[in-house]
Amino acid sequence: MKTIKKMLALLFVISLAVIFTFGAVPAEAAKDTLVIGHYGDTPNFDTHNNLNDNGMRINMIVYDPLVRMDNTTYEIKPCIAESWTISPDGREYTFNVKRGVKFSDGSDMSLSDVVFSLKRGMEMPMAVPSFARVKGVEASGENSVKVTLDGPYPEFLFAMSLPTAGIFSEKAYKELGDAFASNPVTTGPYKVKSWKVGESVALEANPYYHTGPAPIKNVEYRVIADPNSAVISLESGYIDAYVSVPQSSFRRIESSDRLTLHKGKGFSVNFIQLNCARAPFSDVKARRAIAYAVDKESILYGILDGDGEIVDTFALPEYLGFTDKVDKYPYDPDKAKQLFTEAGLAEGSSVEIIVYSELRSKMAQVIQNSLAEIGINANIRRLERSAFDAAALDGDFDIILDGATFTAPTIDELLFSAIHSSQLEIRNYSGYIDAEADKLMEDARETLGESDRAALYEKLLIKLSKDCPVIPTIWNTNNIAADSNLKGITANPWSFYNIYDFSW
Repeated sequence: MKTIKKMLALLFVISLAVIFTFGAVPAEAAKDTLVIGHYGDTPNFDTHNNLNDNGMRINMIVYDPLVRMDNTTYEIKPCIAESWTISPDGREYTFNVKRGVKFSDGSDMSLSDVVFSLKRGMEMPMAVPSFARVKGVEASGENSVKVTLDGPYPEFLFAMSLPTAGIFSEKAYKELGDAFASNPVTTGPYKVKSWKVGESVALEANPYYHTGPAPIKNVEYRVIADPNSAVISLESGYIDAYVSVPQSSFRRIESSDRLTLHKGKGFSVNFIQLNCARAPFSDVKARRAIAYAVDKESILYGILDGDGEIVDTFALPEYLGFTDKVDKYPYDPDKAKQLFTEAGLAEGSSVEIIVYSELRSKMAQVIQNSLAEIGINANIRRLERSAFDAAALDGDFDIILDGATFTAPTIDELLFSAIHSSQLEIRNYSGYIDAEADKLMEDARETLGESDRAALYEKLLIKLSKDCPVIPTIWNTNNIAADSNLKGITANPWSFYNIYDFSW
């Protein structure tokens, strides 16, 4: 017994010595893992063959592109390219490639890897967001690559910052074949560790990353399809963050003492397209009548749970060419009825709305109810997507409810496809043909000076607010809810997050 007491006393003394010498043992070791929930799985890890938003979210940190975009300022910053120059005509971009970059397997990245990656992007249909305007890629000098476009494209650097423009190992791609899509060798801050299809993706920090290993060593993306279940998982600590929680959960998260909701505007907007090629909407008065008949507040708060922003134009204040001089159309059924009468649309007349999703169908019901109040019957026809596209191109509709997500904070990408006469058989569903609008967009594409281009965009936005071929309704927002101890988060307009910026 005395021997046992002596041993316990000795252990106690040793424990005190350890505490005084090295400090008390912390109650919890520093976290080195981040678990993020999102609503679905990725189809693969091939950056050029993945337009799934869940997949692009993961590829954002598995691949490095030439440049990256700042979430808040939208500034384009160096990544694989340490600098770049643009030709006077805006058609050629020469990127100076950073030296000393290694792939996730420890092998050296060469200029030929960059050229190969970009050339493959040109050939892959799903890499269109980054390569739609690219017509040539070639090495230029000892350590530069030149990308040639089909015309001036001021938004090109934004396109190059998307996950679809990632750089990877040519050697590994050719050796692995189809297996490359499951375990790519890349330049990003993380590499694929394991994949439980339909459940989770585990990533680990790339030890060879060119700016140093990521602060958080392990990242896991878990599939949680039900956003309400995701909120419970956040509160319980089962996950550390969730991308795109529903507005109905905002107050619950914001009242939590351990969670933070990060919100920001997205690069996407909801809008209404009117068939300008046939009566009644060939008459601008009828188009303006619809603008007055749209109860945007009911759409925002009744359908979108307040998650968005009512807009009168196709630009936000921080966008090039934004103007508040546009004509505005507050909800005014009496004014709508007056204009419909002047356009020859008598009480009891009917119009048809086509949609392709449940969400748009609910939005259409709001317009249907508003029109019913002024004696106009609106029939809603919900179609499968391919049938919707066919009907839209054929002009077999009066009203379309749609939306778009775009690459950059600019009006060109959305409006050129929606209203330029060259797009009549592509995406100009409204059949709007206007020589002045065409010229404003064409001139803007050829104008590299930002102030001059902004002036052209302003004229275009004012004109469209008067002609009303397309009516903006609600600008979408993005969010990510996370443990309050997770630092470095700002809401991303694409909902793609560079976890390299995060830390505990």
